[in-house]
Amino acid sequence: MSDPSYPLPDMTDAMRTWVHAHAPGAVRTMETVASTPRSLVVRMTTTRGVLFFKSDKILPPPEGVVARRLSERWPEHIAPLVAVHAEHGWSLTRDAGQAGLDDASTAVWCRVVDRFARVQIDTGLTADEWVAIGCRDFRGPAFQVEVDAMLESAAPDLEAGVRTRLQARREQIAVACADLAADGIPATLVHQDFVPVNIIASGDEPVFIDWSDTVVGHPFFGFDRLLDSCWTDSERKTAVIDAYLTALDGVARAERLRASFQRVLSLRVIYECVRWHHELAATDPSRERSQFLRRDMLGGLTMIAR
Repeated sequence: MSDPSYPLPDMTDAMRTWVHAHAPGAVRTMETVASTPRSLVVRMTTTRGVLFFKSDKILPPPEGVVARRLSERWPEHIAPLVAVHAEHGWSLTRDAGQAGLDDASTAVWCRVVDRFARVQIDTGLTADEWVAIGCRDFRGPAFQVEVDAMLESAAPDLEAGVRTRLQARREQIAVACADLAADGIPATLVHQDFVPVNIIASGDEPVFIDWSDTVVGHPFFGFDRLLDSCWTDSERKTAVIDAYLTALDGVARAERLRASFQRVLSLRVIYECVRWHHELAATDPSRERSQFLRRDMLGGLTMIAR
């Protein structure tokens, strides 16, 4: 077993021992790709290829637990798993290629969202299973409960005028949430960071990575994040939306799908605020990350109150 010298202060001895025990080849080099209050990602070269170690530090369930379940059904869309330590939130995966869609054609973007929609449809058939392994439940009325809890928590930190205007809009928000819950679109696994950097599209089939902070809820809340990367290209945006909704044709009629999609777009800021609220609850208030999360949550609510 190789034991290279590497200055990785965030990687504990226990992590290194686990990696060496599960890596299929001798480890030659290690480098930190990301080290945040949310996660630690380490890239390593071995005698049998490149591996990535990840440690989830914030919200359950660990990414590796979700990815392992997903890989049992759709191995072509999940980075190949080598090992998972569910208790510690550690996972070891093989390199699946270069992530990002910067140079991809619109046709590739459309293929990506078509496959993503089909995975979502299948996870919707077993939504209870994902809740059972620890994914937070944002389905139907449960989402309204989350919204109310977030608004109550944030209220003391909002300016008086913002708080008053937001209070006046709470009924409107509640109606929109109720309409969304009743739209007939089945809840699915929601990838809450579905952005180009978490998509590998270089092979025959796209691979979706970073399943940390995964919840069960309305499927469009996963898809809408991707659109932030193509809002300035109206033709691509239209094509991507059409490809995604077409893949969902069997779920509901086209008119209902489009109406639901517009409703999700109207609620996306409030949804992001709920997301930040959950992470705040699991973050040390003294950490810089906590301050950023609260700032973003309060900023989103101020935007809604305008």
